[in-house]
Amino acid sequence: MAKGTIRPFTRLVDCRRAANHMALALSLLLVSVAAKAQKEKASLISIGHVDILDTYLSQEKATGLELRYNKERLNRKFVGQSDSAGTGGMGMRKWSTFVSQEALLSKAGTRGNANSFLGAMYNLRFGWHYNMDRSTLNVRVGLLGDFMLGGIYNTRNSNNPAQLKLALSVDPSVMATWRFHVKGRPFALRYEASAPALGIAFSPNYGQSYYEIFTRGNYDHNVVFTSPASGFQIQQQLLFDFRLWRTTFTIGYLNDIRQLSANSLKYHQYTHAVTIGWRY
Repeated sequence: MAKGTIRPFTRLVDCRRAANHMALALSLLLVSVAAKAQKEKASLISIGHVDILDTYLSQEKATGLELRYNKERLNRKFVGQSDSAGTGGMGMRKWSTFVSQEALLSKAGTRGNANSFLGAMYNLRFGWHYNMDRSTLNVRVGLLGDFMLGGIYNTRNSNNPAQLKLALSVDPSVMATWRFHVKGRPFALRYEASAPALGIAFSPNYGQSYYEIFTRGNYDHNVVFTSPASGFQIQQQLLFDFRLWRTTFTIGYLNDIRQLSANSLKYHQYTHAVTIGWRY
């Protein structure tokens, strides 16, 4: 074969090899970027004990069972390189977004009736956290907008049998995640807490019926400002993550304290529950 024929063929092979190497390098880069982009979702189911007092419905305290379903989503974007405009040393943005949607059902009873109170609520929390990374430890501190809508029904009352729960607040929030390995297997320990600081809530006045409020339009300080002074509130949970069958499961403890003292009425709902779920 002539030398003039061999050289173009050799150059063609070299070009193909270079193209393959570039494609491989690009693929590795994309995988690296995807690995550093942090997007976490979790579905959590909680079941446990609930303690309810609502003096608008009854002067008696009720205890019973509560069931919750919570869906969380965390998003922390990756940037191509670290800079001084809100990015960390590993190319992760310092700020992350968090959204939590929670639905709960509760059934509680007094001494005379095991099914006195039936409750249902929807809770939406959304906001931003500032991330602090220390090796295997990640700490997030931020603020969440907290919206709650629901109600409690007293099966024994014929007059004023239900109570509307409607509130909006700003919650300081903290989250911490410690990732570690045992015999090469990945685990994580998480703590999350948020506590309403300032907000507004709906509350009927003492002795005021819903007919007066919504039908006759008799407003009587039914929108009240809330703070820790009107009732300390906090939701916190401790979770343990582990991998099984290529899926990350989580198990832990949930504590939720909701309180409000307004218009000469008192309300509290204390929850202690076991949580199980999975992350994806």
